[in-house]
Amino acid sequence: MVEINLDITNKVCPFCLLLVKKKLAPMMKNDILIVKCDHPPAATDTIPYAMKKAHYPCESKLLESGLWELKITKK
Repeated sequence: MVEINLDITNKVCPFCLLLVKKKLAPMMKNDILIVKCDHPPAATDTIPYAMKKAHYPCESKLLESGLWELKITKK
């Protein structure tokens, strides 16, 4: 299991989701992607919804006002 970080602050949809999918593609099963995001729709809706559809567990945590951390496990 490997943990990979991805900082997508200052990015907006659809680029947030595209960057997450691109980073997940080569990852192995059970690897974890930690994403920092400051775009509310991506952090609270777009990315978690897409990960749910892909059957990848996704936890979203508000770190501070306007900054989220998403923990995605590739299955």
